Amino acid sequence: MIIYAIDDEKNALEYISRKIKSAEPDAEIYTFDTAAAAIESAKQLPFDVAFMDIQMPEIDGITLAKKFKKINPKCNMIFVTGYSEYTMDAFAVDASGYILKPATKDQVRHALDNLRYPLVVESGPNVCAQCFGDFELFVNGQPVRFKYQKSKEVIAFLVDRKGAVCTNNEVIVNLWEDDDDHSAYYRSLMKDIQDTFKELGVEEIFNRERAGASIIKDKIRCDYYDYIKGTPEGINAYKGEYMIQYSWADATGSELYNEFY
Repeated sequence: MIIYAIDDEKNALEYISRKIKSAEPDAEIYTFDTAAAAIESAKQLPFDVAFMDIQMPEIDGITLAKKFKKINPKCNMIFVTGYSEYTMDAFAVDASGYILKPATKDQVRHALDNLRYPLVVESGPNVCAQCFGDFELFVNGQPVRFKYQKSKEVIAFLVDRKGAVCTNNEVIVNLWEDDDDHSAYYRSLMKDIQDTFKELGVEEIFNRERAGASIIKDKIRCDYYDYIKGTPEGINAYKGEYMIQYSWADATGSELYNEFY
């Protein structure tokens, strides 16, 4: 769960952040001391719930809520304020809750349990691709072990291509960089990938066609994709290295390095 906390008063922002963390320990909490910063972040990193003050300079909480709704009409917004007279205004913008300061853990928990737009809990295995540093693929936190080591490299190449369908020849040329015929081995790798993903229950992340293959990027979490989106997690994860075990990844690695530094 991604939660925003917005308040122009530093002490109040720290206080509500602690209460949110206490009520929802597994949440990813992002704090903002200006409404403008929260708006810009919401365009790149959609939130599940926002706890916000009402009286703030430049952009007040009600106006902020309206701007949030333009970005995501079904976002959950909970006002945390020292003033009770804004209740009608808050619910006019479809607020999920209204808490008078100082908020308590129980009030925060109650608000999260009674959201206007309940969160959709994703079912099925969690698939995560790590591109920064060495490449690794995880399912439910465990590294995926293929029959052939080269199978992982095929997946890395497809992840690098960001969901585009890559022809069989394109993959072979980039992974082997020689004139030998690797088509038979490549077919074995494809079967290995399909069998492994089926056994793990994640076959939906992989698209195999007669002439090529691709990763379904919307079905996986990936630090590289987060970086491209400009999310805080993606930016913070990048330390200057990208799939360092694969020479064909140098092109993308150089682009990232030059852009970042």
